[in-house]
Amino acid sequence: MTEAVVSMGSRLQLGQWKKTYQKFFALAFLIAAGIHVIATLSWHVATTERVRDVGVQVETEGYDLVEPPVRFELRAPRLAKSFSVSKTPTYAQTFTPREIKFTPTEVTRVQQTTTADASTRAAGRGSRTEGSIFYGALTGGAGAEASWGIPGGAVAFGRSLTSGGRLGWGEGQTGGTDFQPEIAEDVENVRAGGTGLQTMRDDLVDYTNFSDRFEGFIVQDKKNKKKITGNLNFYQMRWRSNKSEPNGEDGWNVYARALPALVDYAMDSTEIHINLAGNVRLDDQALMTIPILVMMGMTGSVQYTPQEAKNLAKWLRQGGFLFIDDGFAQITGAFNKSARQLLKDALGYDAEFERIPPGHSLYHSWEDFDGPPPGLDNTNVALGPSGQANTPVRFNERYPYLEGIFLNGRLAVLFSSKGYTHAWSEWRFVPTSQGGPLDNARQLHFGINIIVYASTAKGGLLDQIRAKVASEYQRK
Repeated sequence: MTEAVVSMGSRLQLGQWKKTYQKFFALAFLIAAGIHVIATLSWHVATTERVRDVGVQVETEGYDLVEPPVRFELRAPRLAKSFSVSKTPTYAQTFTPREIKFTPTEVTRVQQTTTADASTRAAGRGSRTEGSIFYGALTGGAGAEASWGIPGGAVAFGRSLTSGGRLGWGEGQTGGTDFQPEIAEDVENVRAGGTGLQTMRDDLVDYTNFSDRFEGFIVQDKKNKKKITGNLNFYQMRWRSNKSEPNGEDGWNVYARALPALVDYAMDSTEIHINLAGNVRLDDQALMTIPILVMMGMTGSVQYTPQEAKNLAKWLRQGGFLFIDDGFAQITGAFNKSARQLLKDALGYDAEFERIPPGHSLYHSWEDFDGPPPGLDNTNVALGPSGQANTPVRFNERYPYLEGIFLNGRLAVLFSSKGYTHAWSEWRFVPTSQGGPLDNARQLHFGINIIVYASTAKGGLLDQIRAKVASEYQRK
């Protein structure tokens, strides 16, 4: 029990010691915090500067004023050496008159007695002195004792300076004859304005002035489409075939009379001078200057090289116009298919064959058509003498349309499966046993439509030539 009391007493002493320690620790902490606060405030007060009143003192000092000079005079510099004019120039004005002598001349007066007006004027004049003034000379009329003339003996003449005749006082030497020029013929109409082709018409310039410069130059009257003038070199395409035609002609010229017949008919019906210039190949450098090219065929297929197809594409894109006619009038024929393939190889994706609508200007450029006129496909006449073994057999197909390829909105290729070249060449010579001869006037009319359209279409080579010539005749 004693041990228990002792242990309890020790525990009590330990608890009191712990409380005493905590009191002293808290007191020490408060003392340290107060010291830190006092130190901080002291440092702050010591480092803060007091606001002081600053005074500015300006010291002024006096300066001696320097008065400017009362007067400043600019004196001329003195010359190192004096001089004087030794001689005074004198001028003497002299004039020597030139003696002019006038040689008297005899003036022959011309009188007209054939009309009553001339006799009346002669009676009214009486003995009045007549003459003419021209560049200072005076000539006397009939009845004067002397007359004056131009030095050297020439008789004066010229436009009258006063009333009376055309060449002098009264009528002078003309005897009443009027030499006034005709306004319509001799005097240029300077009031006419305009530029380009209008100026050319005012200056009487026409297509003959350019026949040696270009392959063609054609102008169509805007008010009358039938009135068309100009010149044109007409060419035919010459191509290679894999065989000869049954009629004995080469494939590129299977109907040799077709183009001459069209050219003659066009020159008789219009004022266009057409020169059938010949044929040209696709590898010819002259191709690029030819405005219109005609290609015909029958049963032979077209043979060509990649370079020829490239040349054809270049010519078409720069403004050329190509008319292709299938003289066999059959889309499934060898010529028709190979010609289409040539265009596809040349133009690529641009070789899109479109049917030309009846309202297109091609059908109304010269004559008016509701559509393509009948061709070989409509008449279905024999291509050769009946019973001949080598006469090709055609399918009875009709194509009431024409096809074309448009480049930038311009009809560059006109493709016909109608056989118009056969109509131009052979219809007048079809024998009576086959229902001939046939009238090919409408087919020839449409051929003229093709020529006129290709010659006047915007963007074509001939349109470019007209624009070039018009720019040369612009009035500044």
